[in-house]
Amino acid sequence: MNRREIIWQLSQYGYTKEKLESMPMSDLAKLFKQTSKERITKYMNTLRADKETEIIPGEDTNNIERELELVYHAISVEEINFAILYDAIEKILEKYDLNEAIELVLSQSSDKQYKQMTQITEVAYRSFQEILLDRIEKLCEFYPAEERFEQLKFYGDRREDINFLRESIANMSAQNNQERLSKIALLKYDIIRDYYPDSMYENYEQFYENEEEKNEIIERIMSLTKAYTRPVLKAKKFQVLSHIERVLIEDRDREKEEKALIKQYTKKLGDVILSEDELAFAMMLKEALGVLDERDVTRIIGNFDISSNPILLQRFNAIMRDNRRTNK
Repeated sequence: MNRREIIWQLSQYGYTKEKLESMPMSDLAKLFKQTSKERITKYMNTLRADKETEIIPGEDTNNIERELELVYHAISVEEINFAILYDAIEKILEKYDLNEAIELVLSQSSDKQYKQMTQITEVAYRSFQEILLDRIEKLCEFYPAEERFEQLKFYGDRREDINFLRESIANMSAQNNQERLSKIALLKYDIIRDYYPDSMYENYEQFYENEEEKNEIIERIMSLTKAYTRPVLKAKKFQVLSHIERVLIEDRDREKEEKALIKQYTKKLGDVILSEDELAFAMMLKEALGVLDERDVTRIIGNFDISSNPILLQRFNAIMRDNRRTNK
């Protein structure tokens, strides 16, 4: 670092340019080192004080009995009230982890709702993770962009541990910690930027590279679907884009699998219809309903004229009625 750069750096921290210009290079270098040491020491002391701060638990205001009652009323009607159900589950997740939340929800549901309620709770859990991460992002809103990115990645990588996320939020929110932690983040960033500028990329590499990664995932999404425009995708968070891509890939793979099964059972059912074997037809129809939607099976049968065979037609209608009753 040359004389001009040192003078500029020191002028940012209270020293007048006139005084600095009058100092020999050796004194400037000594003052620069002393100032750097003082700022780094202040930073480390602040970090140490932060680490020693106790997390003050907030008062537990979660009335679990009320939420369970809401769950019961939301799912005991003919048409599930999803708005009330998801809201109640999210409030349960404010206190309990995923497995506990599933057990609590299932305690209010019937046996035939077991799979559906488990899936709904898991979906609510994923949504709740994003709610917690959004709260953390809000608490980091005054951090420098690079530091904010690092913090959000740190907590995003731990999204599965919602107890950790909840405790972190409580700690960051307690006793003006948000302002203090923002100052720590700013101080760290200033030290790296001012005294170790060559280390900026090394310390914030993922931040600087993230735009490229985001563009890559946007290209992959647009190759999978035409449902989004580039500006719309650009406005979304990277985690949301990752989720969109994963869902699209799963849908594509599921669609391929379904097409293969439809082709397979079109041939199998066509063969038994041609043989006019009532028992074989019934067995194959039940097998098809075990792996395909009723709609797909109906479409397959629609490709063949079974109206000319009253026995097969009667057997088809009976099996479809039984399948609907079973899946209610």
